[in-house]
Amino acid sequence: MKSKKGFTLVELLGIVAIIATILVFVVPSVIGMLKRDEEKEYQRFLTDINLATETYVQLNIKQYPDLENVGGTYSISMQTLIENGYIKSTMTNPRTDRKVNKNDTVEVTRKSDGSYSYKYESHE
Repeated sequence: MKSKKGFTLVELLGIVAIIATILVFVVPSVIGMLKRDEEKEYQRFLTDINLATETYVQLNIKQYPDLENVGGTYSISMQTLIENGYIKSTMTNPRTDRKVNKNDTVEVTRKSDGSYSYKYESHE
């Protein structure tokens, strides 16, 4: 009798079918996980920008009289935050993979409860 070495075509097709089935379930999960991670990274970026802006506004509120009234709005540029040391010029926007643009702004609005809302606007 001959000794049989290797796999038959049917066995190989079975292995390929099993691997394909596993990939059908795994790939969408991995893609979803990567998207969630990207969104979390962008949210951390926005949080850092908002905290820097909040600190800057609290320490320099007298320069922005519009923000003393409810509904008052003012745009603060990234250049201002960079020049005053609140953020680094090397800070990278995870959505664009580019350093923050000095022309980017954060719109600060005084809310009715006395707190502020922040909206980052990219000008690339």
